[in-house]
Amino acid sequence: MNITIVVVFYKQKPEESKTFLSLKSTLFSKQECKNNIELIFYDNSPVKQDINPIHYEGIHISYIHDQRNLGIAAAYNHAWTVAKENGSEWLLLLDHDTDLTDKYVNEILNLPQLSKDIVAIVPKIISEDKMISPVYSHSLRPLQEELPVSGLQEKPVMAINSGALIKVDFLNALNGFNQDFPLDYLDHWLFFEIYARGKKVWLLDVILEHELSVMDYSRVSLNRYQSILNSEMNFYQKYKKDLYPSYRKQLVKRFVKQVLTVKNKKIAMHTLKRLLSM
Repeated sequence: MNITIVVVFYKQKPEESKTFLSLKSTLFSKQECKNNIELIFYDNSPVKQDINPIHYEGIHISYIHDQRNLGIAAAYNHAWTVAKENGSEWLLLLDHDTDLTDKYVNEILNLPQLSKDIVAIVPKIISEDKMISPVYSHSLRPLQEELPVSGLQEKPVMAINSGALIKVDFLNALNGFNQDFPLDYLDHWLFFEIYARGKKVWLLDVILEHELSVMDYSRVSLNRYQSILNSEMNFYQKYKKDLYPSYRKQLVKRFVKQVLTVKNKKIAMHTLKRLLSM
């Protein structure tokens, strides 16, 4: 099975990231699969870094520096183009802070014969000892409800990008990743499209750890929150329309909570501004 792997970096040296270090100790050690792997480092950092692929014999590595920092959609679309050109069956999406395991790598390299309807294969992701992905996508508060179990996901789920293996043929049908979601909610859009087009997701019986700080207001700047909120609103207005009325109500509750508990009041004021524009 041919796989193209893309790891997206920002202001971090690839060789210092959890993802790269775990790739070295798992995937890079498997001689039998090296000729079937294309690895892309896509660096959105302001300054180009000194990367020497010669250090990793047997793995074809390319380094792309894009100081424009257009987000992950641009990085994924570059990787999708490469995957098409080299005849890859799957595209593996990775952030810089996902800790891969031998079990996960063995699972994706030795997949059983799966139905043609399965176009995404994902692990269970935990953050701070709590499973955060995948989740069922019929609710605005999925972490408070039943969580998916391993195997075929008949009911629509949403999974985070990192660790997701996506069928290249399916991405071809989508014409790549949606540039309307350059960073945030790109995963929501992708998994919405999977089920909207009658396809399915396979959940591995594998757990990976991943750092997730989104919506932790002590760690999110105003600009970052604005980006999240704009993408969130776009998603519920144009795609997950059945949840839009409930989303508006939840946004009101979020504004009240932000006024009462969030130190940076500009965040609450931006929520109010966007509410009034709906």
